[in-house]
Amino acid sequence: MTAAEPAASVTDSRTSRWGAVVAAGLAVFVSTVDMNVVGVALPTLGQRFGAGPGAVQWVVLAYVLPLVALVLPVGRWADGAGTRPAFLLAVLGFGAASVLVAASTGLPVMIVARGVQGVFGALVAALVMSVIGRSVRPADAGRAMGLVAAVGPLGGAVGPALGGVLIAEFGWRSVFLINVPVCLAAAWLGLRSIPAGDGGLPAPRRSWLADALLLGAAGSALILGLQELGRPGARPPWAFALPVVAVGAVALWVRRPAARPVRAVLADSPVRGWLLALLAGGVVSGALGFLTPYLLAGTLRVPTAQVGLVMLAMPAGMVLCAPLGGVLGDRWGQRRTALAGTCLMLVGAALLVPAATDWGPTGVAWRLLLVGAGSGLLAAPAQAAIMTGVPPARTATAGALSALLLNVGFALGPALGSMTWGLRGNSATGMATAFATAAVAAAVSTACVTLVRGRRARNGAPHATRHSP
Repeated sequence: MTAAEPAASVTDSRTSRWGAVVAAGLAVFVSTVDMNVVGVALPTLGQRFGAGPGAVQWVVLAYVLPLVALVLPVGRWADGAGTRPAFLLAVLGFGAASVLVAASTGLPVMIVARGVQGVFGALVAALVMSVIGRSVRPADAGRAMGLVAAVGPLGGAVGPALGGVLIAEFGWRSVFLINVPVCLAAAWLGLRSIPAGDGGLPAPRRSWLADALLLGAAGSALILGLQELGRPGARPPWAFALPVVAVGAVALWVRRPAARPVRAVLADSPVRGWLLALLAGGVVSGALGFLTPYLLAGTLRVPTAQVGLVMLAMPAGMVLCAPLGGVLGDRWGQRRTALAGTCLMLVGAALLVPAATDWGPTGVAWRLLLVGAGSGLLAAPAQAAIMTGVPPARTATAGALSALLLNVGFALGPALGSMTWGLRGNSATGMATAFATAAVAAAVSTACVTLVRGRRARNGAPHATRHSP
């Protein structure tokens, strides 16, 4: 979708193309499953290639770092590309990279192939909003985003179990080869359903390499710094310097011309509020995903098998309520629905703060279910409001920024939880303080949604449906 493209598009037609929504959902599902299934395969890969945990972890990092470094430059490129050919490139490239990973004969080759896979994963993340915005009416935006928002946590829940079965029955290569038929199905649906005629595939600009290097340096410093800060015990001084390096690299990038579309998206007060609400919601999920297993296994002495089942409550709530959030957002209003979601998330997180020693697995599970349900109710209206609140020429940039901030939130959550817990000597009181951190993040998300509503009302702006550049 180019900047010169007229505002009118398939979103103005009377019929929404739900096949395109399914195609986008499949792309999100396969990329999410891949991120979660690899963790199960790491011990097997270490044995197969004779590598220790420090080397094998690069199988994960080689995917994550390009995703962080490239998602914004790729989003800018996608804004000037045709939605359908860009989507086909993304899913077919992801499938081809999966074959390269499965065919790896050594760990270095696998790490390079995983890096290639991360490039196409970044393109998938950037294109979801463009595909939906181009294929469905604004009145159906919430429902469409709700369906796609549900498959992310579904992939996270299914990935580890699926990986264990595949490795046991067919070997580690099957973990990556299973991506191929899903990518082919997504490409077929995209070819048939995503409207054509909105441009081709322009060549990337050389200046984007510098952008990717700056963002990659920021992402690497942030991830490595959070890993060190999230470890128990004394932390080396340089671990505190790495987040500062990350902020400095982002500050340099923001001054570059390539950051202009991102600055334009963030300059819109309501859109910025929605993005911050999603960021804070990601912190809640990340913190609780890190802290709750320690509560279950350490404090409550819950058997390991039951810990895994209890932890499914949060993604189950997301999967169940994300489509509902989309429907309610379209009919009841995006802000009302999202505010109900953040309040539900806040209640669930606050109820976890006591971390009482007399709770059973069920007592923890229903609290996590509340948090997951609230996250699901927030996700679809927020994404739909962002998608319909930016000009068509910046939809991919907005989608890329949304995906990046969610991932940053997921990374910040465990680090903040570990730090606040460690400040009290990893005691029971410290764990309660750490859970309070998640509750504060939920309160921040609630405040962001509330302020978005207030600013809209003061400005006299209507329901977020702008479609002009």
